[in-house]
Amino acid sequence: MTYKDVKDFLHIAENAYNVGAYYESAMIVQRMAYLIAGGPRSNGFTPAENRELTELVKKAINRFTDCPDECAWEDTCGLIDLFRP
Repeated sequence: MTYKDVKDFLHIAENAYNVGAYYESAMIVQRMAYLIAGGPRSNGFTPAENRELTELVKKAINRFTDCPDECAWEDTCGLIDLFRP
């Protein structure tokens, strides 16, 4: 997966969330979180790209803090822990 692919998927996840497709959005965010959390050595992105994508994924995860769909919230609530040292 390329840097552009990840950014595109995160944009799709944001759009899905905005139209109420919470579960679909959560599944995309979850996949991107696991990809990016591996770090630049395992995912093939440069350190700068990885930092930017990490911030975008964190924003996407935080979007679910007030999600009205409890199932989607549960699927995403622990993802932020992937980015803690």
